[in-house]
Amino acid sequence: MTALLDAFEALVTRQVAALAAPGVWFTGEEQVAIAREARGARAGQPPAGELPAAVADASRRIATEAWTIRPADIAAWVNAGLRAEAYVEILSIVARLAALDTAAFGLGLDDPVLPEPIAGLPSQVVITDAAINQGWVPTVGVAHPVTALTAIPGGLELQFDVHETLYLSIDEMSDPVATRNGATRAQIELAAARTSYLNECFF
Repeated sequence: MTALLDAFEALVTRQVAALAAPGVWFTGEEQVAIAREARGARAGQPPAGELPAAVADASRRIATEAWTIRPADIAAWVNAGLRAEAYVEILSIVARLAALDTAAFGLGLDDPVLPEPIAGLPSQVVITDAAINQGWVPTVGVAHPVTALTAIPGGLELQFDVHETLYLSIDEMSDPVATRNGATRAQIELAAARTSYLNECFF
């Protein structure tokens, strides 16, 4: 249990640092506000009014009703001035925060404390190879879980950091006898399948 807590605390430190720093399409202040908006939505609180309407709405929908989002919703946010790549960054922020908060709850810990933002401008780096490819948002290559966040630089690495710490590394996923913290692969997959079912994730 100590090793698990240590690994989780180290993950939180890395992820919170990434949240505080300027991102690709959002400043550190905006990224923290997106995280705060997502938590507020999960708690049933009204919009905080810190963010543009499209950003706040996307943050809240991803946090509480991700399964209801369709291409038309993304198109509406884009028409309201939100870049598709910025939507992907919101998705990255909210999904990673949800994973941290859920893991903290399971470990009997408080939600990770949101950081003080670091000043600076977003990089606004465009991945020229990203395009709509059998998905709803731009991806590098065909859209699937491993490419879902590839429209933003660093998105994949941040995703894998959470994935490897809280679940399995990409290499371990191809190992049917992989173990983690005393749990067998079968036990890990039973917990993952049940969690996916309860969250209505049917990918």
